[in-house]
Amino acid sequence: MKDILFDLNNIRFEISFKSFDELRRILSFYKKNNLYKINIPCKNNLKKGFLLDSIKISKDEFPGIDIIPHFSILHEFRRNRLNTQDSFIKFLKVVNHLGCEEVLLVSGSQKRSTLESLSMLSFLKDNPLLNSEDIAIGVAFNPYLPSFLFKEEIIRLEKKLESGLVSSVWIQFGTDYKLLKRRIKILKNIIYSTMQNKSEELNIKLFGSILVPSKQFLSRFKYRPWKGVYCSSEFLGSTDFANKVVKKILLAYKENNIFPIIETSIYTDEHLKILKNNFLE
Repeated sequence: MKDILFDLNNIRFEISFKSFDELRRILSFYKKNNLYKINIPCKNNLKKGFLLDSIKISKDEFPGIDIIPHFSILHEFRRNRLNTQDSFIKFLKVVNHLGCEEVLLVSGSQKRSTLESLSMLSFLKDNPLLNSEDIAIGVAFNPYLPSFLFKEEIIRLEKKLESGLVSSVWIQFGTDYKLLKRRIKILKNIIYSTMQNKSEELNIKLFGSILVPSKQFLSRFKYRPWKGVYCSSEFLGSTDFANKVVKKILLAYKENNIFPIIETSIYTDEHLKILKNNFLE
């Protein structure tokens, strides 16, 4: 009997779509396969009113689904810092009313000088308009950054944790799994040392991004890489090599109680079969 790395029920899936009909088709596929942990990102056209309407449709028509929506400051920016801060508070209240228990807050691929995730958390701390017990907030963390940037990433994470609003940390994807293992230890030490006097420490969940390789995906990524995602040339040059790397990353996640989030499209039975056969067993 094969050892199973992760049960599908312990994995989150990020979905993207361009219409409500496409959203319904995707969620119907997940419901058919008894998969209910879904993240809806905030990017491109998936933002503002369309994002909120999509969350409402998802919760109304697929009530069993556990949705974690993302809020990107880059894509949700409303002319100035104050408007965007107010917009985020309203966003939290609306999605909480719709039944979401957590939101992932990200700065976006291009940080704005006037507002980013850390300054947003600083604003929210002790804000009378927000009841932090109503909804949890997750933050992103990139363990693959070069040393001089990683030092800043550590400092920023500590300050985010000190806000008392952070309930989860979402680890960026990369391909240097040896570096990942070393920096997961650093991450856990930071969480422990920062939160050791707070009861929240035990409640901070860790999630780790996974990209499922395919020839098409690797080719696209080579041509147009994602900012902040560090993939080696060996990973991008061979699907077989890339599959082995992803398996090792998943092993590192399992060893450290980190739940995977699949960021590539898993919208068909064939996609799901590849995920199960190549990576989970």
